[in-house]
Amino acid sequence: MTTIVSFMPAYAAAPVSLHLLKADVDAAAEKISALGGEVAVLVPSSEAEPAARLRELLGDAARVVEADASLGFVYANDTACACVLKGEKPLPSEVTGTTPELRLIAGSELLGHEGMRWTWFEGASAPVELPVSTTVGTLVEASGVADAKAVYVGYPTGSFFSASDADAAVELGSDYVRVYVKSSCMANALSEVCQLYRHETCGRCVFGHEGGHQVATIAADICRKKGKASDVALLRDLCPVMETQSLCEMGRVMARTVLSALDVFGDEIEQHFTKKVCPAGECKAYMTYHILPTKCVGCGECVDACEDEAILGKPRFIHVIDQKACTQCGKCVSVCDEEAIIMAGADKPRTPPRPIPIRKR
Repeated sequence: MTTIVSFMPAYAAAPVSLHLLKADVDAAAEKISALGGEVAVLVPSSEAEPAARLRELLGDAARVVEADASLGFVYANDTACACVLKGEKPLPSEVTGTTPELRLIAGSELLGHEGMRWTWFEGASAPVELPVSTTVGTLVEASGVADAKAVYVGYPTGSFFSASDADAAVELGSDYVRVYVKSSCMANALSEVCQLYRHETCGRCVFGHEGGHQVATIAADICRKKGKASDVALLRDLCPVMETQSLCEMGRVMARTVLSALDVFGDEIEQHFTKKVCPAGECKAYMTYHILPTKCVGCGECVDACEDEAILGKPRFIHVIDQKACTQCGKCVSVCDEEAIIMAGADKPRTPPRPIPIRKR
């Protein structure tokens, strides 16, 4: 059996294993040496110094291989890592753990304590060690986010949780956790996650590659005001098949992630096409610009700035934005010294249907 120890970051923004390696290369080398048998170690090619130090400390006990860190998720697959050892591209051929002659150990697992998991929260500067079996409430507390709305546990766990369900059990199988705040749009959050998976897919199977592309496109369309009810129905039909038919866990985890988001935040996501609003006010396609009658002085600066001729008005008249012509470029906002132009989401301010004279204030 070949044991592969990977210090390759699954997430560029959460390089847990690499962080731990650089913090104490000697301790890492000691634990690697204790593994015994045929051992290979993967280190990002950009980290020449820790790689050289590992080679010096390990000698013949393990082979140190430098790999391209432009991809991340693929290094959580044992067959992909085995390809790197042969000088090939990291392309997975099986789900991790199904190849008896290979054993993959993440650096964060090797350098952690039993029953604990090193976890990197979005925006943090270093990881923290938390119990593998934990709860949503514990993750929210550890993140330090006061107005939490949702918790996302990244690849290869791939699940969304509602922050209000504090007692919900979570098995930490990922280095990366993100806590979303109340103002976050969960449709946009899902789209961002799907785009990341889409970038990481290797293209070796139909359901992982083509299915991933379709899922990512649908999620993006929902945020671009192009979603429809049939899209969600398609996601619920496609994702269960992706979970069983994708060649490796990449497509399977992506499908599981989408289903968890629909199960927990389906109502919010569906409002994007049932009510044509983004409840959180984050998706720009659903936002509109409005001129407040109480602040407009009829100066005409916004009319001159609008290249789409979407603003109606004349001197000493309250100006009005034609929503059908407006392209949400935002140029009018930047030229209005009165701060009379605002962006609104689901709650729109009351404005006149056409320009009206400004009353004395």
